[in-house]
Amino acid sequence: MEVKVHVDPEVGLPDRNANTKAVVDMFGSPPGWQEGQPFDSSHTKWFLRQVVMQNEQLLAEMDSQTKIPAIPLKNGDIGLAWKNVNFKTTDSKGNEKVILQNCWGNIKPGTLVALMGPSGCGKSTLLDILAQKKTTPYDGDVFSNGHDVTGDRFFPRYATYVPQADLMHESLTVRETVAADGALKNPHPKNVEEDPEVRSLVLDMYLSALGLSHVKDTLIGGEHRRGVSGGQKRRVTLARGLVTGAQLMFADEPTSGLSATDAETCIKVLRFLTRRVGLTAIVVIHQPRIEVAELFDHLIMMTADPMTYGGSTVYNGPMSEAMEYCRQVGYPVPERANVVDWMMDVISPGYKHMLVKQGKKMVDESVRDFVSYFKMNVQPTLRTEVLNAMAVKRMHPKDLAVNKWEGIQRLASSDMSRHFPIPRPNSVNATSPWRQMLILAILKLKLLQRDAKGLRMRLGMSVFQACILGIAFYDIASSAEIMHMQFLFLVMQMVAMGGMQVMPALVDARTIMKKEVGEALYGVGPWIAIMGVIDGLVTLLSSSVFVVIVYACGGMDWSNFGMFYLYLVMLILVMDAYFSLIAAVAKTGELAQVTALPLMIMFMMYNGFLVTKATVPDFMVWALYCSPFYYTIANLARDLYDDPECAGCMVVINTYGFDEAPDKVVGIIILIIMFLLFRIAQIFALIYLNNPQC
Repeated sequence: MEVKVHVDPEVGLPDRNANTKAVVDMFGSPPGWQEGQPFDSSHTKWFLRQVVMQNEQLLAEMDSQTKIPAIPLKNGDIGLAWKNVNFKTTDSKGNEKVILQNCWGNIKPGTLVALMGPSGCGKSTLLDILAQKKTTPYDGDVFSNGHDVTGDRFFPRYATYVPQADLMHESLTVRETVAADGALKNPHPKNVEEDPEVRSLVLDMYLSALGLSHVKDTLIGGEHRRGVSGGQKRRVTLARGLVTGAQLMFADEPTSGLSATDAETCIKVLRFLTRRVGLTAIVVIHQPRIEVAELFDHLIMMTADPMTYGGSTVYNGPMSEAMEYCRQVGYPVPERANVVDWMMDVISPGYKHMLVKQGKKMVDESVRDFVSYFKMNVQPTLRTEVLNAMAVKRMHPKDLAVNKWEGIQRLASSDMSRHFPIPRPNSVNATSPWRQMLILAILKLKLLQRDAKGLRMRLGMSVFQACILGIAFYDIASSAEIMHMQFLFLVMQMVAMGGMQVMPALVDARTIMKKEVGEALYGVGPWIAIMGVIDGLVTLLSSSVFVVIVYACGGMDWSNFGMFYLYLVMLILVMDAYFSLIAAVAKTGELAQVTALPLMIMFMMYNGFLVTKATVPDFMVWALYCSPFYYTIANLARDLYDDPECAGCMVVINTYGFDEAPDKVVGIIILIIMFLLFRIAQIFALIYLNNPQC
């Protein structure tokens, strides 16, 4: 039986008494519950378990005719409307190319929409505009619930975008990946002890709704690690959007690269979600087979050919009426043909479909007929519908997103409701920066734990390199002081280069970060803080192992080790920040390493040892003062050898001009300033560079 969830028209949120009755009608009475009583903790958990079991049963038996009962967890209905959307580009020769022209549409809440058309028709461009992902200017307006969402910074709070690529950490499990998104978008109230079982059951409810219960503890996997299948990975991406409470979903070719069975499962899940939780989903898809096409409620078909009709809509209506529409235009669907296949044939410019081959139509005549019919017979009515939808202002989607847990809260007692999340109402991100850093730190530590082999290998390489260098300079302390400088220079060079090997991994992590920041899961600042601290500590650990071994092999005086280590740590932090900056700027990991080399070489050349204060050309003195190596080796030398009673020590100081170097405190301050400048520049690079271009 399908149960209608009652929505309070005054606030647009589910009514407690009506929803409690809906739950009882759907699942029966919870153990120990009496009519008129709000749900307590045990009742709510019982309800969530019933939903999980029913989700699994419904998905197993579902087809296009299956009635899916809604559950009282809807955030409130969110529709979408757009008017007069146009988009043009200009090529290198200055020629204008029309991508979209005069596009109108109105999507009702809880609708699954197929956005289709031949290659180059502008369907992905329209999706990006509707999803507020378009970074280049366009004309037109996009409204949700009667509110203009163009440039709305809160849009990611209630909408989610599913790109073609599944960007996730391959070393996390399905459950961990989805749970992290849920925790970042559903913060727990302060001063209230969280009920972990409730959060776990809510997560299980979403995983079961996407058919992922049986793989929830399986790693995501990827090129370097075995994990879930491609179809399951795509559903994980959908789950990440759903668990945040999003009521608008935009999916760009979610079935691309999937088998026919996986593609059908993916769309079946989306249909299930539109019925189950009131999700509104717009999906770009290429010629689905008939079983998949029938799962969609609504079809928007567009045509290509930018010289004439490119970006024009030729059909915008229910999927069930598409066949009759073709007949009205004068192109009835042949017997036993898939209606969307037929429409794609007759509205694709230059394509010689069956009627052209039979000599009944000219090439592209059908395209003109469909465009003309739509403009004359459909668009006037559609415009009126869109304008009416925009004129009716319902509850703002942002307010619905803030109250996303109201569905459960209105089932529960006031004491139980205290345990549910309360997102920050006036922030782009639902959680505070501190909460973001905590969750990111947990994820990062899990990734390190899963990559223990890589960490051991890195430490092993540090030991190996230290042994090679330590043997080469064994007991160097017993040699003349002037000979020590080679040892100090090589130690500095080796520890400074340690951060360079992780640059490709930083670029990969940046790609995932860009997607997640775009979905308002967290900010760039917390991500840099956690990645910088944890990656820096790992680099520091491997470098410390290296330094201790080579220092011991060199036979150096351990009373000087503290300052020796401090200066090297300062150098490591500065160079780690430099490599992080380059990883934020470069497009790929390989380019990052190549880009880092020129300045790295300058730092190492103009360091006070290879090129000294006395030998540097006057016009290149600035390079000496820009090198963190110079301040490090100058401070090391003065701490170790600034002894007037030691003739060999003074030879070192005078030969390399370290007596003219800035004061030690000044040197440390300059290194700190370099570190801060590199980190600040990294923040700006991560915010403004390498953003997805739409």
